[in-house]
Amino acid sequence: MRNIIIIEAVSTGYNLVEDVIRRNYRPVVMELPGESSEGLTNYRNSFYRLLYHKPEIIKACDRYEDTLELVRSYDPLLVLPGFEGSVDLATHLAEDLGLTGNPYSRIDAMTKKNAMHEALKEAGLRHIKGMAVTNSEDAVSFCRQNGLDTAVVKPVRSASSQGVYICKDLEEIRNAVDTLLTQNNIFNKPIKEVIVQEKITGTEYIVNTASSNGRHRLTSMFRYHKNITDEGAIIYDWDESLMTLDPAQQELAEYALKTADAIGFRYGVIHGEYMIDDKGPVLIEVNCRPMGGSMPAPIMDMAFGQHETDTMLDAYLDPDAFEDSPDRPYKPFRKMVVKSIMVPRLMEAVDYPAVIIAEQLKSTFSTMIDKSREPVIYDKTRDLDTAGGTIFLINDDEQQLMDDLLLLKRIEKDYFGLLLNDGMTKRWFKDGTIPDVDPARIIKGLRCHGATLALTDTKVPLEGVLSATPDDLSDIHKGFDNVIIALQDSLPGLRENYCLKTIFEAMDKVKPGGRVIIPWETYGHLSYTEDGAKILMEIKGLKVSAAEVDGHRYVVGISER
Repeated sequence: MRNIIIIEAVSTGYNLVEDVIRRNYRPVVMELPGESSEGLTNYRNSFYRLLYHKPEIIKACDRYEDTLELVRSYDPLLVLPGFEGSVDLATHLAEDLGLTGNPYSRIDAMTKKNAMHEALKEAGLRHIKGMAVTNSEDAVSFCRQNGLDTAVVKPVRSASSQGVYICKDLEEIRNAVDTLLTQNNIFNKPIKEVIVQEKITGTEYIVNTASSNGRHRLTSMFRYHKNITDEGAIIYDWDESLMTLDPAQQELAEYALKTADAIGFRYGVIHGEYMIDDKGPVLIEVNCRPMGGSMPAPIMDMAFGQHETDTMLDAYLDPDAFEDSPDRPYKPFRKMVVKSIMVPRLMEAVDYPAVIIAEQLKSTFSTMIDKSREPVIYDKTRDLDTAGGTIFLINDDEQQLMDDLLLLKRIEKDYFGLLLNDGMTKRWFKDGTIPDVDPARIIKGLRCHGATLALTDTKVPLEGVLSATPDDLSDIHKGFDNVIIALQDSLPGLRENYCLKTIFEAMDKVKPGGRVIIPWETYGHLSYTEDGAKILMEIKGLKVSAAEVDGHRYVVGISER
């Protein structure tokens, strides 16, 4: 069985392992040289844990020549890059071993932001004016010479919007350059050179393409939705797949294919980032590897009928079929959204309720949050790598998809503790602050007729009413006219995840047209109290209202589905 070397099976590149096995080849994962930090090891392991088959893992040597001989000993069929930092090594090894791949003479155009724009210029394509500098004085001088009051400053090599600054004046440009030159890039190498570019204002897109023997094809397209922080950094909010292409987007797709030609790309896939402004499309940067964002292969298949890593293997392994097959029109199957969790501040998360919250939404495909270590310290989000996690959404009903996305964004903005929790959102009360809850009073006051379930800390004898504790819920069938959630002692001792799971499980017992009732004595213990109870009901699709009866407050939800 022939070996295929995958250099760093991380981010979306982790899908290559299973894709290679499905082709009846043997995947061998090579980790880049250098000493691995605890963070890097945990990052790699977070993807290895997702794999059904565990590949052989080898370590690249510090000297290129030694790495070349190591890889040669495996007699590989292909050497493939799994993420941005492995493009250079994969391209170099493939060429020196005489394998199918891209010309190493074009590696700068494929990996360095200044060189790729020079390649566009040479090809007569629109490009962004910029300059690679090693100090802030040269950056300021370039801007003055070109009449630029604003600019984008970023490392010559990077990914995931790492180290990208949108600068509003020359002083910010100077500070951004000076800051970057004291840092390491995403590949943990010192930043010695940064690029200063003209700022383009428009709509930003992802264009993913595949290439085989120099023939290029569009595979997927997304529209970016990003935010700019007070510090000028760019952070990802959400990306949406495009279902159809308008004339400007069609022009962008054609421009992207010409870009692949201009940089000398022949085999594999390109994840390109582009802008459309009033002058038309222009490249921001290309990344000659699979799309990032740790995309699960199944959701891409559901949305586009293909996923980038599998298409990448098609391009390498069967160029004749790629050449002979007719160009397929761009016609995705379903719309998908990738929502990044934006962490608002430095925090220590002790619980991850985003997983429970997302499970309740109709459009959620999966949630990706690293829970391998607890607690986890999260920095304030400043780029894709410092996001708190990712929620993948897909739905045949675009309106339902957007409704779920907007609800997630509202939770992120107003109830962040329901995504990542530091243990500080839940209310704690001294003895006697909240009186004991009385289910009988609730049943009488809110006129609970028909089948009624009362969820309490301990079973309470109530005539004609089924009393249950959280431990009983899994044995109770749905179909109640009224579900009363009257917990007190149970809630303070529960972690946020288990608290939400219990409440949602209880809400599931109500029948269409029935009511869920949470009294103040219970929701006073919840994160965000009354507002928290309301948003939990809204997540479950209940029509929410608040009521006050005989001086007692309740949150009431009516099931409409």
